[in-house]
Amino acid sequence: MSGIVAAGFLVNFALRALPFLFFGARRGPLPKWVEKFGAFVSPVIIAGLIVYSFAGVEWRTSSPYVAAAITVGLQVWRRNPLLSIVAGTAAYMVLVRCQY
Repeated sequence: MSGIVAAGFLVNFALRALPFLFFGARRGPLPKWVEKFGAFVSPVIIAGLIVYSFAGVEWRTSSPYVAAAITVGLQVWRRNPLLSIVAGTAAYMVLVRCQY
């Protein structure tokens, strides 16, 4: 078990260190392709998380719609991901709990 944890740690550390190894020593601007890639990847990851979050959700109730509206509304209004995620999750949990 410790070997699996150590391997996971090493892979995670190496993947996080690679950008600093490639671009950290330079003091100049990042290459254009890296900037374009960075601007493209974040929305794709967020879209994937949204699809994954709603997989298997019962859509017969209004709870997922209300929680998603709260999350999106707070994100657009406050531009604070932590606040919008926590508030949306809490709202969903309260709404689901109140239905039963």
